[in-house]
Amino acid sequence: MAGNRITAILLTTAMCASLLGGTAATVQAADEVHLNAALYWFGTSLDPHKEYDGWTTSRAGITETLVTVNENYELVPLLADSWEQTDETTWNLHIREGAAFHNGKAVDGEAVKKSFERAMELQDRAVTSSHIESIEADGQNVIFHTSDLNAAFLASITEPLFSVIDVDAGTDFESQPIATGPFMVKDFEVDTFIEMESYDDYWNGASSIDTVTVKCVADDNTRSLLLQSGEIDLGQRVADTDLKILEADPKYQIFKTLGARTRIMVFNYMNEFLADRNVRKAIADSINYDALVTILGESVGVAGAPYPSSSPYGYDELDKQSYNPEEAAALLEEAGFADTDGDGIVEKDGKALSLTINYANANYTVMLEAIQAMAKNTGIDLQLNLVDSIMEMTQGQTTFDIVVTNWQVLSTGDPQWFVDSQFKTGAANNGGHYSNPDLDALADKLARTTDVTERQNVTIEIEKVLLEDCTAVFVVGETNFVVANDKVSNVKPYPIDYYFLDNGITMN
Repeated sequence: MAGNRITAILLTTAMCASLLGGTAATVQAADEVHLNAALYWFGTSLDPHKEYDGWTTSRAGITETLVTVNENYELVPLLADSWEQTDETTWNLHIREGAAFHNGKAVDGEAVKKSFERAMELQDRAVTSSHIESIEADGQNVIFHTSDLNAAFLASITEPLFSVIDVDAGTDFESQPIATGPFMVKDFEVDTFIEMESYDDYWNGASSIDTVTVKCVADDNTRSLLLQSGEIDLGQRVADTDLKILEADPKYQIFKTLGARTRIMVFNYMNEFLADRNVRKAIADSINYDALVTILGESVGVAGAPYPSSSPYGYDELDKQSYNPEEAAALLEEAGFADTDGDGIVEKDGKALSLTINYANANYTVMLEAIQAMAKNTGIDLQLNLVDSIMEMTQGQTTFDIVVTNWQVLSTGDPQWFVDSQFKTGAANNGGHYSNPDLDALADKLARTTDVTERQNVTIEIEKVLLEDCTAVFVVGETNFVVANDKVSNVKPYPIDYYFLDNGITMN
């Protein structure tokens, strides 16, 4: 074991050297303030209207939306400084005076209209989440007409997919989007780095940091090593074992808050075993959630429900998923499973209850090995399969048994987006082919409900349906934290983790 640990450290160190060697050389003036930061994931480009690449540009402080979500899940102005719903299907947003793109062009209603239309042309989810049917521009106003009453409209357009860029800029949007954030792109290499400089004419005040290098560092341990070596000043997330070390060292600061990201086991309803609710529930019952948190440490917390305990969606009143091995055994027996050959795995009709868990995040291996052992105690065989990508699986383009992924379940500060995209019949990310008319009806009701208290009540009803069906296993919620050295100040952690760099961060 010791030899393996030493080998792992050497390999990780080599990885760091390789990573840093691949970063563009940055020539700094003597008085220039430079920040080195690290993200755990990059998209394939910097075009915010493609895939989930806008999440990268949002984290890097390059792009902005019209409306945003603060640390309390409240909608607040960003590029739009006011808005009005003039009727059930019409929203009028006023673009703040003084906002300008990185090329100096003023942001007005027409520029916003073109940006939104491009996002809708490139991404189906831009239409399905917002219900936008048409857009008008009138000076500094942009008027959105939706196809029906969409109570979550404002929340939906906080998603970085709707980042506003200058569509007429004539640049390569994949490597140099002309946006409105506090930092503008100088250079970019896929999966390696983004070089940025402060935008002096940023509408909310220029950053005191002159230049920034953002590195893509997928491995949690590597980000910790880079912090300790001084190669980065600021990073999103590190391994839990390293977190304890950094917390004890006064040279480092930990900024954390309960996050909105949950690790989820998604079941494929086309699988003959998983189509049976008793089997799904038996898997959920076999997991000791408290033990997982003990194993994984303070970077996670018990979930057991679709939305986190910090949200106003009835966490304490729900019949959450919990460890119940006796019930798991009874459910498998009721479903017709028994261990007839004495190998510890139950069978039915001569077929062992053996399922494969696919996952793409190597950092989940420890968690899944623990779940694998827990399930085996109940008679369920779970095989682990680390893959390069699970995108096709989550979108139902390939077959699978179980996929483990993570979702920002309140990515827009509102519950509707997660339900609509993950669980509604035929939804783009409903790769498990779940379908329940009751759930669909409640989701449609949520979309028409504007009263805040009633939206909370409808959301709780949705959660009850998902938990009763054991549609998925909501394993653990992730603590969203940022680690910095003592040179960095004014870092604000957000529960939604696509907010990271902003103009308020300073360097001592």
